[in-house]
Amino acid sequence: MAIGSNTDDWLQDTRRSCDTVAASYAEQLRNLLDEAPEESAFLRLFADLVHTNGGGPVADVGCGSGRITAHLRQLGVDAFGIDLSPGMVEVAGVTTPLSGSNSAP
Repeated sequence: MAIGSNTDDWLQDTRRSCDTVAASYAEQLRNLLDEAPEESAFLRLFADLVHTNGGGPVADVGCGSGRITAHLRQLGVDAFGIDLSPGMVEVAGVTTPLSGSNSAP
């Protein structure tokens, strides 16, 4: 198989798979930042770095259910999410305020 020969199929399969599990994925990861203080600390450092360097906007590429995007916004970062899966972006919009989030074409 040549490299890139089935890219469209792969993208559609990936999108469909992510759409299928979007709600359960969001539920499973809902409290992860509370359970992973090192991740929260890293995001605080990142937010401080963004603020120190003039602010955003910051793109959360592959935002999934939007938990990182939402956390960055709570830290005052002008963040928005982008994901391949419209289902993930829909869940993100329902579970967190992600103005400007969108799915990739």
